[in-house]
Amino acid sequence: MAKYQRAESILKELGEQAMEAAKEALADGAEVVADEARRRCPVYDGKDRRVIKGALKKSIHIEKRKGGKEYRIVADAQAQDGLFYGTIVEFSPKGRPFLYPALDAKRKTVQDIIIERVREAVRKK
Repeated sequence: MAKYQRAESILKELGEQAMEAAKEALADGAEVVADEARRRCPVYDGKDRRVIKGALKKSIHIEKRKGGKEYRIVADAQAQDGLFYGTIVEFSPKGRPFLYPALDAKRKTVQDIIIERVREAVRKK
């Protein structure tokens, strides 16, 4: 019985370490995607004075959700009249998507980060 309890506690600890490693890796991966989104983000060069040049790019940030099991990358720039326009740029027919293309471009990198960190956590035990 002692061996079973020891193995059970080891597996539980490995699971906790692996989960923490995965959460940290996911946070790092979210930052990789956010950096790519900033790189791809169009900078407004029109004449509409309600929009501040570069505000959309500066507004890109990460929101931690579900205790670090989920992250959301947000571009929530607001025009001077209160209009949030990140969604318009991303999804309108005349817009220039930057968030989803950034995720697509960095998906494999994020997966690799998570896999490597979890492997490292398991190897340490």
